[in-house]
Amino acid sequence: MNQEQKKEEGVQEAEIVNVVSEDNSNKSDNDNKTVGEIDKYKIQEKKIKNLIAIVIILAGVAVGSLFVDVAQFISQSGYSEGALKNAEIFESGDKTWVAYKEPVIEAKVLTVNDEELENCESCDPTEVLVWMKKFVPTLVAKKVDASSEEGKALIEKYQLKAIPSFVFDNKVEDTDFYKQGQASMIFEEKDGGFVLNSSALGLPVGKYLAMPEVDNEEDSILGVKDSKTEVIIYSDFQCPYSKMFYDVFSPVAEEYKDRVAFVFKDMPLSFHAQATNAAMTTRCAQEQDKYWEMTQELFDNQEAWGETEGKDIFRTYAKKIGLNTTDFNDCLDNDKYADKIAKDMEEAGSFGISGTPSGFVGEQFIGGVVKKDDLKKMIDEEISKNQ
Repeated sequence: MNQEQKKEEGVQEAEIVNVVSEDNSNKSDNDNKTVGEIDKYKIQEKKIKNLIAIVIILAGVAVGSLFVDVAQFISQSGYSEGALKNAEIFESGDKTWVAYKEPVIEAKVLTVNDEELENCESCDPTEVLVWMKKFVPTLVAKKVDASSEEGKALIEKYQLKAIPSFVFDNKVEDTDFYKQGQASMIFEEKDGGFVLNSSALGLPVGKYLAMPEVDNEEDSILGVKDSKTEVIIYSDFQCPYSKMFYDVFSPVAEEYKDRVAFVFKDMPLSFHAQATNAAMTTRCAQEQDKYWEMTQELFDNQEAWGETEGKDIFRTYAKKIGLNTTDFNDCLDNDKYADKIAKDMEEAGSFGISGTPSGFVGEQFIGGVVKKDDLKKMIDEEISKNQ
């Protein structure tokens, strides 16, 4: 045997001696322990090994890892963060996930409880939300019962007038839907939130939470002041449909004027050049208790004055119905009731009204021209409720 072989054999013998020594040492230790203590020692040793493995995994996750969390690693359902950043679409199980660059948009949707929903189909916002998600796919909506404390706080904070109502968080400003659309028409910014203008989108109203206010000092009231039954109409004197409505309204108002308060409010539309001057004309006539006489005169001659410019033609109507022309002209020339007209328009907007004629018979909304019998039926129903 050469020296190299002896040397190698010596190393092997040394290793065997060490192993035997370790085994004898463990055996010596175990000789002094009970079976239970030995089993406990083995369990602890296994736990230590498992903990070491978990620490290694967690360390890998902490430095950037390939997996979302340990549970996903163990179940083999995790995804590479780097891969997800570069993916526009991927599948997981029975779902397909799509990546969007827009932020998550939260919206609170004011509605009614399930019991009330059975009698108010238009109060259900589900269909509207499905439609909206086509334009704001990252929308997350939370339905809020109007009768709950959260619902009441939402109504008060944002002065909501109808159900359903939609209040978005300020992240909506970062969406293409907001940037590319005419946002000023679709949303109204209020107290850090963005209230969707439902009427601008033609969305149906299920239920109104409040009615327009009637001011006995500022509004011209035909019929019984302070009547429990009110008919409130937003009108544009240059609107042909407002004229058609007035032709129905006038005889009905005459029939019910001993039981109902009839009120006209101003909503001159921007595309009717003389509508604001006409509204001012009736308010100036109201100063001399001739509001309804001037209203009739303007509707009777709508086509004639609608083709003119300026205010001169309205002075002829003032003289025709017997107004003090000096006082009338002073009122008209100074746009004395501009604030009143603006207030009516703002109020109409708060109820989502964007066209004329529109208004309320009690709590019933009317939009557009109605038949005489239908108008009378609505008034009779409201009178019955208030008896």
